[in-house]
Amino acid sequence: MEITLKPAYIEGKQMRIYLLLLLSTFLFGIQNNTIYKNGQLIFSSGNLHEIRDDVETSVRGYLNDIKTDLGHYSAHEFPLLKQSDGFGASEHLVFQQTENGIPVFGKTIRVHINHKGIISSISSNLKPIHLSTIPTFSKKDALTILKDEVPFSKKSYLKFKELLIYIKNDSPHLVYSIESISFEQSWSYFVDANTNEIVDQFPLTYDEGPTTGSGINLLDEPVDLLQIYEGESFTPFGNLATPNLVCEDYCFDYGDCDGQNYWGCTITASQGDCPDGELEDCNGNCFSEWYMQFPGVGNNFCNDPWIEIDDSQLSTGMFNMVDESHPELGTIYTLNSYGGFYEDLSYVNSTSSVFESVNITNSHESGVSAHDYQRKTLDYFWDYHNYAGINGTGKRTISVVNYFSTSSISQRNAFYNAALDILTYGYGGNGYRPFCAAQDIVTHEFSHGFTAHTSGLIYRNQAGALNESISDVMGYFVEAVYQDGGDWTEGEDVRLSGEGGRSFIHPPAHQQPDHVNHYYFVDYNPNPVWSNDFGGVHTNSGIPNKIMYLVIQGDEHYEIIVEPFEEDIIQSRIVAGNIWFAWNSFYLDKEDDFVIGREKMLQACNDLYPNRLDYYQTVSNAWASTGIGNPILSGDVNDDQVVNIQDIIIMINMIMGNWDATETQLILGDINSDGIIDILDIVGVVNIIMN
Repeated sequence: MEITLKPAYIEGKQMRIYLLLLLSTFLFGIQNNTIYKNGQLIFSSGNLHEIRDDVETSVRGYLNDIKTDLGHYSAHEFPLLKQSDGFGASEHLVFQQTENGIPVFGKTIRVHINHKGIISSISSNLKPIHLSTIPTFSKKDALTILKDEVPFSKKSYLKFKELLIYIKNDSPHLVYSIESISFEQSWSYFVDANTNEIVDQFPLTYDEGPTTGSGINLLDEPVDLLQIYEGESFTPFGNLATPNLVCEDYCFDYGDCDGQNYWGCTITASQGDCPDGELEDCNGNCFSEWYMQFPGVGNNFCNDPWIEIDDSQLSTGMFNMVDESHPELGTIYTLNSYGGFYEDLSYVNSTSSVFESVNITNSHESGVSAHDYQRKTLDYFWDYHNYAGINGTGKRTISVVNYFSTSSISQRNAFYNAALDILTYGYGGNGYRPFCAAQDIVTHEFSHGFTAHTSGLIYRNQAGALNESISDVMGYFVEAVYQDGGDWTEGEDVRLSGEGGRSFIHPPAHQQPDHVNHYYFVDYNPNPVWSNDFGGVHTNSGIPNKIMYLVIQGDEHYEIIVEPFEEDIIQSRIVAGNIWFAWNSFYLDKEDDFVIGREKMLQACNDLYPNRLDYYQTVSNAWASTGIGNPILSGDVNDDQVVNIQDIIIMINMIMGNWDATETQLILGDINSDGIIDILDIVGVVNIIMN
């Protein structure tokens, strides 16, 4: 069929009639879009595959069909790492790449199924592995080399995790994954199993600095509803009762029971058959690994199994800050560390139900802030995202308030320790309030736990910046719900000056970039360490923070106009919250950078809101305004940044089946967001041109 289009100066009404007559019988359904990199499929979206019978079996059948495209003949046999229910009856599956049964760090296939039972998108970052999986050196050799390399004390221990394949600079390494765990600083090390050298390391302890500010002290605001516990019969927060640590695996408690010297020993505690987060003691009984630091071993206390050592030994009062109001979301325990660093811990408690003691050693003001803000954080994650507790399945939350700088950690700080799942807030001072004074900071630290249990973004370079930003963003969402819409700064309640530590509107005000070409942008660092902020994790987080502001509020940024998701900011915020939560929970991988992060956010947006071109355009343009990707215009199917007759020609060919459209073209051409491209969309483009 030959199509002749009249020049662009044709009268608008005549053009509409002409196109209506020409195209009224044609309809077009959305087609697939696939992206390859180095010959391997990395993204695909559309109506990819219909799920029939068992979900996992059906998905594996599809992976078997496309295993050549994925670049791995065993892709359909990879172990299922996670299967989760998402927003709007969607479902998400993650398959872990393995070689001879050994996991490849951070390499997965992620499959997303929409509410219709259709695989709507898939992402893959598989890598070809050519490497012997037989170690030359033993686990014991790796632990020994770390003992020589890593500062070791009575307050730290080494924990073997697993044998992995880790890719660094495109070269695979067979490595032992070992954690060095302490309250102050916890690290994950990868030791080459063939050379016995440390290949890489990254921190498991995330903190709130470095930030700018000049000082702060606690808010004088009443909290009318505080979930507490009268008496001391509440459920204990862990199995801390009489674990037997007097054996070789625990270095015989470093001599605390028999007075002998065991400092040549390295702890080789193992999880055994215990649940995640617990270890086996010398008798094979399970206990919380938190016990290794509280009270721990080698601390002048004999961990003999005949001695009762459970958390009931902590000081309590008539009323204690233990929140069991929603046990399905996990109990909240708020502990007092005033005057020391995890020394003489007690539950924040009172002789009455009113926590208003003027004795600062009781930590009532800090306890009220941390306890109340943590309750609101858990409620938000459950009410808006069906996410329970710090791990998504109702694990307890422990907050330790008012630690002092008797360790290497500054008391003007807050941090989440991923190895222990504990939130810790410093006492402040020198112009700072205690660091639990701000809702957004309490949620920020909790959200590091959320990330640790979902995407697992490592804490360095752009992956670390995404990690930091997600915590900032979730802090904003919770603050907005419970504090009249919140504000566009982070941490202002911690500082006496009232100045925020970060700005979502204008990140450069706090030495953060708002564009990849900005002076403050930190380039990739091949050696991310404490002294360079692990490659700028607290600096480059300004870019995704700015993106969050733009999609909710809308604005012009570097001459790119970004429309908000909705004119009603509350609704706009809800849409953003759904996208950010799904993005972190189901799409992101451990080492994703900004470019991949953008693609996956667009995936999440399209999967959650498949008929909202305007949402997709908002996300795309927000990223583009920071220098990542290109902006898009509704109807601009040829991506020349203008909507004209050429776009109509392409759409006509799309409708007639003469054009192999990309996913982006299909989205941009679906003007009325009804899932098909037809005559109504042509009319919409004509109206855009005429107007």
